Amino acid sequence: MSIRSGRTRDPDEQRRDRPTPSVTRYDLVLALIPTAFLLAAVAAVAIGVPLPLAFAAGSLLSVAAVTDVLFLHPPTESQ
Repeated sequence: MSIRSGRTRDPDEQRRDRPTPSVTRYDLVLALIPTAFLLAAVAAVAIGVPLPLAFAAGSLLSVAAVTDVLFLHPPTESQ
């Protein structure tokens, strides 16, 4: 049996108490990774670039972005 103590909160009030989500640079990097591979595949089809070469270019872009956010500009306590 469950017993609740205190008053029940209105769902709208709970929603107002939560901080509003914002897009950080780390979110953008996570979005960049599949986007780089998608653009590589589109380039392979549209321009005629060999698929392995296009995916290599996409992976280099992804590795550069991940390296930047993990090692060059890592997350800190304030972020």
